[in-house]
Amino acid sequence: MIDPDTLGERGVPDSLPEWDYQTDLKLRRRLSIDAAACRSAVGLDTDTPLAVSVRWSVIPSLLRGAAAWVPLMDNVQEYVIDVEIAGERLGGVVRVETILVLAGEGPERPAVARLVGSDLWNDTIEIRLQGDAPLFPMALVPFSASGLPHKAAWFLEIGDDLHATAMGAIQLLINQEHAPIVAALGRVSTPTDLDRVILSAMRSDITRTMLERALENDAFNMSEKFGKETLGAVLQGLMRTYMACHVDDDLLDIRRIRANDAPLFAATVQAATDFLAIDR
Repeated sequence: MIDPDTLGERGVPDSLPEWDYQTDLKLRRRLSIDAAACRSAVGLDTDTPLAVSVRWSVIPSLLRGAAAWVPLMDNVQEYVIDVEIAGERLGGVVRVETILVLAGEGPERPAVARLVGSDLWNDTIEIRLQGDAPLFPMALVPFSASGLPHKAAWFLEIGDDLHATAMGAIQLLINQEHAPIVAALGRVSTPTDLDRVILSAMRSDITRTMLERALENDAFNMSEKFGKETLGAVLQGLMRTYMACHVDDDLLDIRRIRANDAPLFAATVQAATDFLAIDR
């Protein structure tokens, strides 16, 4: 990974807690590849072209892209591949795949790769850009004494001022009288199966609430330049992560869905947040 401040190299971390949407992700991969030996190992002809492909995807959104295509040469074995991905396209967990592929058609023989793009070898890394922990204050309160529905598990307070700091505009209230949610939050690092279900439901519900707050605000759009760490910037980030396929039309379609078909909007958010996909 390329450090954005020093431009020096450092190992790829599991997570980047300091990352934000205004920071591009720069990665460098060093590979030692003997093209002739690779061809021999998989039964290809000596003149079959090979290449290294690097591609990225964002989990759980459908956003993905090609980052690099490097043809291999027989007289070169050491390769340095630099990749830069715009921060505004990222969020959640970014997966980067490095793949050795056929760059031309292979021979027509049994059990030998033949189609262009066939995967001969691959390596994958994942970097968490947004962790499971909330990015805003959380407080335990007794709902029975706070005027909130006393059997509810959580309540998300969120303001209307898009230019206010997110830390000041958002607060997650947890019902301290709700034993299952309190226990699940206390075991985030080592959750039980029940905890995973509860945490998945909470993440999905909080995401839906925040997306709805953005969509119902006429002043919110994806072209506005909100200040770093403002509520507007956080909501834009959520849109890029969970509603990536609706961003290009400046949210017109997803606003229409929410206004006219609430069940479809709810199902869309469930799918985008991998609701109850506890095996992940």
